[in-house]
Amino acid sequence: MAATIQFKPQQKGRWVSGYQLEQLLTEAKDDIYSNKKALTIVVQARANAPINTLIRLINVANQLDEKGVSVTLDFSGKTNKLLGYCETMGFFDCLADGVKFKSPNGVNKVSRVKKIGNSYISINKISGSVHDKTLPKKLAKKITEKIPKITEEQRSELYIQFFSLFSELTRNVCEHSQTELNGLAALQIYKNRAEIVVCDSGIGLLESLKPSLASHNAAYTGYSDVELILEMLTKGISSKEGDQGGNGLCTCFHHAKLTNSDMHIRLADTYYHFFKVAEKPNLVDSLMVSEELLELTGTFISFAVPFNK
Repeated sequence: MAATIQFKPQQKGRWVSGYQLEQLLTEAKDDIYSNKKALTIVVQARANAPINTLIRLINVANQLDEKGVSVTLDFSGKTNKLLGYCETMGFFDCLADGVKFKSPNGVNKVSRVKKIGNSYISINKISGSVHDKTLPKKLAKKITEKIPKITEEQRSELYIQFFSLFSELTRNVCEHSQTELNGLAALQIYKNRAEIVVCDSGIGLLESLKPSLASHNAAYTGYSDVELILEMLTKGISSKEGDQGGNGLCTCFHHAKLTNSDMHIRLADTYYHFFKVAEKPNLVDSLMVSEELLELTGTFISFAVPFNK
């Protein structure tokens, strides 16, 4: 029988967070690959989730599909409010062809084409080989246009920060992911914050860096994964010799500090949570680490950017 996950909040009225989804997947990871290698995720009728969780769900479904796991997303519960939101944002268009989904109308009976609707959402596929240079401008503009009660000078400064962030992260997907699977760039504008997600299914940030420890990054030999992440954020160490960009991570962390964002990095089977990074003089004090998660490839980076710092 297929492993089954109930996609629902832990408490009534709350949303399913990215961290909660990770917990559900971790609990089921042994069953996912046993017997028929199948996973059904039952989306409860009253479930709701932020963009961070939904992009992670797409990423998980696509990677498991590539590994030969039969994945079904079951939205067939009566009056499933999350189904309409997913149709509006283009969720189903981003799923691999092998991933099945159920709606009240039957299997695969929803449109993969994004519906005209909420202008506060944007989800975009990123090719692993072609860098769309127009995408960072489009996403940065969408965020800054929706921020309330700021001056035009502040709006201009934030545009530059968001453009730089998206430019670094989407370029990294093209340059480093080394996979045929599409990456994703997404954002959601909420009343008091924006959530930003960029992810791929490639070789992963640390896997890209570690071969360089035998050459131009020999000074970091013996560092733990956590220590390497902290150095990449603050010092800009890079897998490319002579490049001090740290795969763009250092630049992204700089902008996270400017906006006092929460920053999340998900690699292999570990999740690094950085909370309100501008408020902690020592970066490690803002960090919480979750380990032994469902093994995934690639790099998943997200930011929760408050409009009022």
